[in-house]
Amino acid sequence: MKVVKFIYRRIVSILVLFILTLGLNSGCVAAAGNFTTTKTINISEVPVPYTSTVTSWYNIPLIETGFVVGYFINPRVTPISEINFTALKSVGITDIYVLVTNDNYLSVLSEAKTKGDAVGIKTNAWVYPGFSHASQVSQMKIGVLLDVETHNMSAYIPQIKSMRLATRGVTFYVCVKPELWDGNQYYYLIAPYCDYIVPMLYEGDYGQGITGLRNWVKVFNFIYPGKIIAGLETYQSDKNLTPKSASTILAEIKAVQPNTHGVILFRHGLSNFEG
Repeated sequence: MKVVKFIYRRIVSILVLFILTLGLNSGCVAAAGNFTTTKTINISEVPVPYTSTVTSWYNIPLIETGFVVGYFINPRVTPISEINFTALKSVGITDIYVLVTNDNYLSVLSEAKTKGDAVGIKTNAWVYPGFSHASQVSQMKIGVLLDVETHNMSAYIPQIKSMRLATRGVTFYVCVKPELWDGNQYYYLIAPYCDYIVPMLYEGDYGQGITGLRNWVKVFNFIYPGKIIAGLETYQSDKNLTPKSASTILAEIKAVQPNTHGVILFRHGLSNFEG
């Protein structure tokens, strides 16, 4: 427990640094917990781990090979049969995350995977707590994204651990509210039990801009290196469903690209990011 508390204090220290940096837009002094030392750091001092050469990939500039460009899909709103998978591939989509339930997962995912495989797009299941067929989905060679939108994250850790065990051999993501922008989400509890954390970095809903977005991923990738895939909103906000332009979405992708393993766009049917 002492080790956990120490690690958590170090995380809090970095988060305090992040808050001060965003507030002052300059160097700041960070101190947290029982630490007695202080250090003046600029956000620019946080290292960027991805230093490999990046190339133009389809219509998305400055994306390195292996970078995920995903799309959330709700088939009850936009049926799989109505989606042009070739068009998705042509604009650089690498993965889809299809909302399924205990009742419809087999038929919906089978259709999505058949169409995705035909053009080279990877299919993943997008599920909510209570989904009980993660093992069957993994046997279909389909990844699983668990959407946990809560301010009581500790209560969901047993289910996250169980789903991690059920999805061995495929990619397991946990989609959550953004730490700091929306309270304490206890990422340090989640990180050991998933391949990727997917924070919902929805600028319009949290009153953030490109700078805030860029700083968030820079700091949290520093804390959880290689663990972050950014969830990005494709419309203005929950109060304004006007789709963002493709150029605006691309600007957000470019802002997070150096410090994330990818992005997932929310969602198909609510955006102009097509064709």
